[in-house]
Amino acid sequence: MNRIIVILATILVIIGAVIVGVMIFNQEGDSQQNTIVEDISEKENTVNEVENVINNTETNFIETNSSEERISPNAFITFKQTYKECGHTTSEFVEVPQEFVNLSEEELKEKYTDWTVEKFSDTDIVLSKEVEGSCDEHYVVRDVDGTVIVYKILENGSEEEYMVTDIATEYLTDTDKIEIEEGIKINGKQNLNQLLEDYE
Repeated sequence: MNRIIVILATILVIIGAVIVGVMIFNQEGDSQQNTIVEDISEKENTVNEVENVINNTETNFIETNSSEERISPNAFITFKQTYKECGHTTSEFVEVPQEFVNLSEEELKEKYTDWTVEKFSDTDIVLSKEVEGSCDEHYVVRDVDGTVIVYKILENGSEEEYMVTDIATEYLTDTDKIEIEEGIKINGKQNLNQLLEDYE
């Protein structure tokens, strides 16, 4: 009889140990599960914070970049003037003056209030304006005693000698000879230089 009691007590102890072990294991599993959920939640928060930082940085970078473009020491400025009377546009291409280096577009506009900024980058600036009168780049090319001579047409319509070339009209084509005898009107120095090059 004692044996049966000992066996039953042993079985009960084993069953109790198993039940206690299962309960402890379940509690550890729950706490590990909770820890995993907390870790995931923390990582999601960290990812969100990083994304916010990245978005703010990109926004700040774009804003800074667009508002901070400044004139480089290697920049060139083109001044374009369109004359109301003749409708021609002249362009002057110059290196940027030292005092303009590092100016922003707004600062440049303050210095050139009567000019329009057509283009602004760190190396290339184009300023333009409309002016009264006619440009001083109206010429007439004539044959004078067998030589090609260039006259500048003044605002009042009169002509003054501008350039005596060493081009002899006897070597020109018949068509060129006829045109130059009547006088060839040219607008702009570039066009004038091109015509003279064609004659040489």
